[in-house]
Amino acid sequence: MRKSEAPFPLVGEGRDGMRTFIAIELEDEIKEELLKAQQQVQKQSKGGNFVPKENFHITLHFVGETEDSDLDYLKQAIYETAMRNRCFDMTLERVGFFQRGEKGIFWVGMKESKELMRLFSHLEKNLLKEGFAREKKGLSPHITLGREVIPYRSFMDIVNHTKVERKTIHVTKISLMESVRIGGKLVYKPLFQQFLKEQ
Repeated sequence: MRKSEAPFPLVGEGRDGMRTFIAIELEDEIKEELLKAQQQVQKQSKGGNFVPKENFHITLHFVGETEDSDLDYLKQAIYETAMRNRCFDMTLERVGFFQRGEKGIFWVGMKESKELMRLFSHLEKNLLKEGFAREKKGLSPHITLGREVIPYRSFMDIVNHTKVERKTIHVTKISLMESVRIGGKLVYKPLFQQFLKEQ
């Protein structure tokens, strides 16, 4: 990694072995709509590990285990990315799933967005410049509703009977998040947030 050019205040210094990811945080109105979709999925399922409403987000890049000394480099990549991208809108589109045998992951996807792909491309280039590996799977933008979900009937039956309103997501910033367990509960805490350029 090269030396970071911009000094950023660190949050949570001294804690090595953090689990971090870079994400787009969501407004409360969007989270409420996602919660409605999630509740529809739950009613049609025998069980599953459903995401708490406050944890709904769009992952741009999963970093994983992160040392305290890496934070400045991550922040530099986020800062440079934000300075080259303007605020933009995306639209919730549909419910989908990734099947894993009898269990699956249910999610809400967004309408195709050139602005999002441009943001992701810049972020990957800047992370690579700071010494981080590219996201292996590329970007498949979605918001996870639940994991290990077991349908009463079929996965497609849930999709066909779950509606999501096509609300607009206003993307104004990107965030470096830490995943921690507090009292046995998984919590996503923002370590650093950088606003995009105004339109």
